Amino acid sequence: MRNTTPAYDRLAALHLRLHHLGHMQALATWDRMTQMPQGGAAARAAAQAELAQILRDLKLDPILDTHFADAQREPLSELQEVNLKLMQREQRLSRAISNETAAHVQRCSDAAMASWNLARQDNNWKGFSEPLSHLVAAVREEAEQLGQFLGLSRYDALLERHEPGLRTSRVNNLFGEISMWLPDLIIQVRDRQATEQVIQVQGPFPVETQRQLCKMVIKMLGFDFERGRLDDSLHPFTGGVPEDVRLTTRYREENFLPALLGSMHETGHACYQQNLPREWLGQPLAEPHSAALHEGQALSFERQLAPSLAFSQALSPLLKSTFGPQPAFEPQNLFRLLTRVQPGLIRVEADELTYPAHIILRTEIELALIEGELEVEDIPFAWDERMKHLLGIDSRGNFNQGPLQDVHWARGMFGYFPTYLLGAMVAAQCNNAMRKDIDDLDVHISNGNPSCLGAWLKPRIWEIGARFNAEDLMLQVTGEGFNPDHLRRHFERRYLCNT
Repeated sequence: MRNTTPAYDRLAALHLRLHHLGHMQALATWDRMTQMPQGGAAARAAAQAELAQILRDLKLDPILDTHFADAQREPLSELQEVNLKLMQREQRLSRAISNETAAHVQRCSDAAMASWNLARQDNNWKGFSEPLSHLVAAVREEAEQLGQFLGLSRYDALLERHEPGLRTSRVNNLFGEISMWLPDLIIQVRDRQATEQVIQVQGPFPVETQRQLCKMVIKMLGFDFERGRLDDSLHPFTGGVPEDVRLTTRYREENFLPALLGSMHETGHACYQQNLPREWLGQPLAEPHSAALHEGQALSFERQLAPSLAFSQALSPLLKSTFGPQPAFEPQNLFRLLTRVQPGLIRVEADELTYPAHIILRTEIELALIEGELEVEDIPFAWDERMKHLLGIDSRGNFNQGPLQDVHWARGMFGYFPTYLLGAMVAAQCNNAMRKDIDDLDVHISNGNPSCLGAWLKPRIWEIGARFNAEDLMLQVTGEGFNPDHLRRHFERRYLCNT
C-alpha cells in the first residue's frame, strides 16, 4: 500500500526520532563526565559509538533523497521551508565524509587523546607530536572531502560545521582588527591598575556552601531547575536537550570565584538551551545553529554581567550571608578582583581583556596547520612567537602550559576556536543594544534582578533557534553584523572608566 503521508512529515518524524536518540546520547555523555565509575569507560565508549553509528545510518538512509525531492514540491510554510533546508544541510555534512575517513579520524583522535593525557603530565611535546601529526593528516583529508563537497577550502569547511556561513577571510579581517589595538590596550590597562589596592578573598570556602551559592545565583539568572540540574565535573560543560539541561562546574576550597564564574558561564549556555523554540522541539529549527551565538550567551553572563560594578553590588550581600563578612566582599573590591588584568599562559584562566589574544594565537596556528602551511613540529616555535607578540610572555619549553594545555586539537576539534572570540563580540554587541532598550540596566542588576538580561535575550536570540546564521541574526538584533568596535569600547569603558 502506498504511503500517503507527506514527505515533509516523514522527514520531520525522522528528526524527532533523532532528537530522542540524541537525548539518550547526551545523558550518557553527562553520566560519563560526572557519575560513571572509571572501570565503565570502555563499555560506555563502545555503547556510545554504537548509538552514534545508528544516528549516522538514519541520517544517511538513501530513501531520504526521495523524501527531500518530494518535500520540495509540497506546499510548506516559510518556517517549514527553513526547517527543510536545515535538514538537508545536516544530511549533506554527514554524507560528505566517507565512513572510512570518519572512522580513521576517530581512531587518530583516540590515540592523540591517550598520548595528550600523558604528554601534558610530563611536559613532553615530542611524545605528543607524532600522534598529533597523524590526526592532523586525517583531519586534512576529512576537511578536503568536506570542502570538495561544499565547494570550500579546507579550513572554511571546518568552520562551516561550527559556524554556518563563516569564512576564513571574515575571521582574518575581524581578528586582524582586534590584534591592532589589543596589545597596547592591555599595557594601558595594566599601567592603570598598578596603583590599585585589591584585597584577596580569604578561604577556605566549603564546597557544599559554594554549591548553594552557585544554585542561588544561576536561579537568579533565570535557569529553570525543573528542567535541569547543576553537577560537578573536572571541566565545566553544558549538555542535554531543552527539556533536560545538565550543567556542571568545579570547586576550589581556597577561592569560590572560579566555581561561581564557571557556573554563570554555563548558565548562559543552559538558558539558551532551555529557551529554544518549543513549538519546533525535535526539529533542526529548534537546535543551536551557531557556536558563536552559544558562546555569546555564556559570555553575556560570565564576562558582561559578572565583572560589572552593578553585579558586585548585588553579589556582595549574598557573599556576606553565605560565607560571613570579610573586607574582600565589599562591592568596589569585588569589582577590582573580577577585573584584574594579568597576561598569563593559560587560556581558561585568562581575564576577559587578554583572552582574545589566546584565541587569535590558536586560530592562526590551526588555520596554517589545516591548510598545510605549518606542520606539527613547527607549532612550539609558532606558539612562542605569537605569545611574545600578543601578550609579551616567554613560553619557550613550557609545553604543558603552551600547546599542550587545550584538548581541542587532540579531539580533532579544528575550526572551533574562532567562535570563542566571536562569542565575546556577540556578547559585547548585544550588551550595547540592550543598554539602549533597558532604562537603568545597572540599577536593575545592582538591585538583584540580573534576569533582565535573559528577558532581553530570550525573544531576540534564544527563541529564534536556527532560523538565521549568526551574523544575519546580529544584524536583526543590533542593526549590524559582527563589529569588533563594540568589544573595544566595552573594554575601554570597563577598564579605563571603571563602570
